[in-house]
Amino acid sequence: MDDLVVGSRYGGVGEVVKGGGRNEDGKMERPPEDDCCPICFGDFALPCKTNCGHWFCAGCILQFWRYRAAFECCKCPICCQKIKKLAPEASLLVQEEGEAVQALKNIQQYNRLYVGGVQGLILKAGSSPLLVKRVIQNLMDPGRFRVNYYTVRFIGLSLSSLYHTCGFHFIPAGALGVWRLFDLCAIFLVCIFFLIGICREWILRFRARHWRSLQN
Repeated sequence: MDDLVVGSRYGGVGEVVKGGGRNEDGKMERPPEDDCCPICFGDFALPCKTNCGHWFCAGCILQFWRYRAAFECCKCPICCQKIKKLAPEASLLVQEEGEAVQALKNIQQYNRLYVGGVQGLILKAGSSPLLVKRVIQNLMDPGRFRVNYYTVRFIGLSLSSLYHTCGFHFIPAGALGVWRLFDLCAIFLVCIFFLIGICREWILRFRARHWRSLQN
């Protein structure tokens, strides 16, 4: 049987991982023994294969994806093709170690986000907490301040237009007016997340310097 069912112990709902780590001849696929992960340049740890045929450590490719835009699928670091499915090595599906179980959960979460059609919409709705988390991470990225600034202001403008079109009056806008109020709230939100991101980066750098000093 080419498809392996992922049971509930991995946090799934009886999902099927297409291919189950097998090639077209039905043989179990494994990463090349004389190769290494193209991201960390180390031996493959919990390997998974992309739909474009390249192998990566599950943790490496998912960490690479987390630095991309919130609603875009990851692009392969080798061929730049969009990664719409990650297939874990078949041995991962029968492992009980906590790290392997968590890696499989993360792969399932990624695959849910980029399934097309009605099934994809349903799976995306189920993964909405992950999307919200990624949006917040992007808002806290100081390097994306300009993009976040205009994007959130546009969303605020759209919401104010919707509010005005529907004839709502439950927000006490006062002399500012609804348009200006929504715009100021959007700017305030972006600035708050920007400052949180700056503080977060400072704390991480401080911890990194402290850790290096302990090593020395």
